[in-house]
Amino acid sequence: MPKVLVVYYSKTGHTAMMAEAIAAGAREVKGIEVIVKRCEETSNADLLNADAIVLGSPTYFRLPAWPVKKLIDESIDVYGKLRGKLGGVFTSTATRSDGEICLKGLRDMLEEHGIRVVGEGVLAIRTPNKKALESCKEYGRRIAEEVLKTSSIKC
Repeated sequence: MPKVLVVYYSKTGHTAMMAEAIAAGAREVKGIEVIVKRCEETSNADLLNADAIVLGSPTYFRLPAWPVKKLIDESIDVYGKLRGKLGGVFTSTATRSDGEICLKGLRDMLEEHGIRVVGEGVLAIRTPNKKALESCKEYGRRIAEEVLKTSSIKC
C-alpha cells in the first residue's frame, strides 16, 4: 500500500494542526497509508519507505525551523535514493511574504532530493483558521490521489 509521510516541526502547535489536517485529507483516499511524525522522530529509513513526503515547518526569519533543516541535512546519507517520490510543503507564518519564502525553501529541500512537489504548498497565517485547515485537507487529498496515480503507473 502506498505511504504518505507527513513530517513536521511545531513549537506552538500551529504547524501540528496543519499536519493533522493534511493527514486527514490523505486518509480520505482509499488505498493510502498515512504516517504523521515530528521531524525529530523521523529517520532516513522513514523517508526511504514513503512514496510521498509532506514537509512542514513554522516560518522563522523567513526560513524553515532548524529541526527541519537538521532532518534534511542528515538525509544526505540517502541522497539520490529519494528521487521520483512525490512531496508537499506547508508552513505557519506571521506574514504571507515570509511564509512564501519559507515554502520555497521547503520545496527546494525536497526538489534537491529529486522529489516532485505537488502544487505550491499550503500557508497559514498565525493560528490556522477553518479555511486554512480545509486547504490543508484538500492538499492532503490531492497528494494522496497523485500517489495512487503514480503507483498505478509503476505497476
